[in-house]
Amino acid sequence: MLKAAAVLFLVPVYLLAQGDATKPLQNAAALAAAGKYSEAEPILTRALAAEEANPTADHPLLVPILDALGAVYRAEGKIDNVEATYLRVLQILEQSDGENSVTLIPHLKLLAGAYVALTLPADAEKALLRAISIRQKTSDASELDLANDYAELGSFYLAQKRYAVAEPNFRRAIAFIKQKIFPPAEQPLRRVVWIQERVVGPNDVKLAPNLDRLALLLFEEKRYPEAETLYRRSLAIWEPNMGPINPSLTTALDNLAVVLAAQMKFPEATPIYTRALAIREKATVENMNNVALVLQGKGDTDASEKNFTRALDLASEIPALPGDKSVGEKELLGKVLDNYVDMLKALMRTEDAARVKARWRPTVKTTASK
Repeated sequence: MLKAAAVLFLVPVYLLAQGDATKPLQNAAALAAAGKYSEAEPILTRALAAEEANPTADHPLLVPILDALGAVYRAEGKIDNVEATYLRVLQILEQSDGENSVTLIPHLKLLAGAYVALTLPADAEKALLRAISIRQKTSDASELDLANDYAELGSFYLAQKRYAVAEPNFRRAIAFIKQKIFPPAEQPLRRVVWIQERVVGPNDVKLAPNLDRLALLLFEEKRYPEAETLYRRSLAIWEPNMGPINPSLTTALDNLAVVLAAQMKFPEATPIYTRALAIREKATVENMNNVALVLQGKGDTDASEKNFTRALDLASEIPALPGDKSVGEKELLGKVLDNYVDMLKALMRTEDAARVKARWRPTVKTTASK
């Protein structure tokens, strides 16, 4: 099975004082970071069973273990398990924190992603709308958080080709950004950055979000050279923390590319845009491949085959990047091809399998020796 991009999950700081109790989480996190999801999963399931079996505990590890398990299931393409896991997390948080707690929001968004993968767009929409509803009820809700919520909802509608409802959500996102970013905010924001630099250091990941906010403010004021400096600095912080091919890194790359293009620095902007595109397309191919494997497991081979063929077509178009910027597009294509050929052979469609391999052999050297 083709794995998704490396999954990272962290043990909450407040739990580290429990020492040995968090060992399974730490061990599983190390395995997941190395892409060894099949080894991380049983560690987490045993830790979950042990936590549930203690009748006297208040179960502080229950949600972190389920979060970690959900991340591993996502990487393995076990979307049904992802759905069940996050539904349980939401149930726990609703009982402990309340039905309108902001702690539910990230899990609602993860659940929405699972519903999209399961082709349940109505359920995904409900989850995203509930996340926004919770945020709006919060007295100290950040305009930028609301902007991000509406932008994610707009992107969901866009993917569903529901353009009429996508547009107003993008407009709401822009409105919240403009409401938050205005000239008098510059000095307080600069002071926040100045304080953070002295508390956590100039290269700490906690500093990057405020560098991005300040850069956006300067960009809105058309102070592009200043914004570029901050976006370059932010990218230099995000990349070593996320990794060079993490899909979340594309936002930082896009920010820098946009400010470069605004200054007519197109030769510099183009490779950055191209890199962001390659990372996004790699993640899309991985998701399509994983969905194809899930559909195959369910016996829906027609739908599985459609996803495999679409994944191969898209993988073949991923831009080839030099050196350490490469996303491994040929290896990715080879893994998808191997999975597709395996399915065709399992269906006794040996001629189709041979035809597919012959079609793609000039493009990539597969890992299969079949």
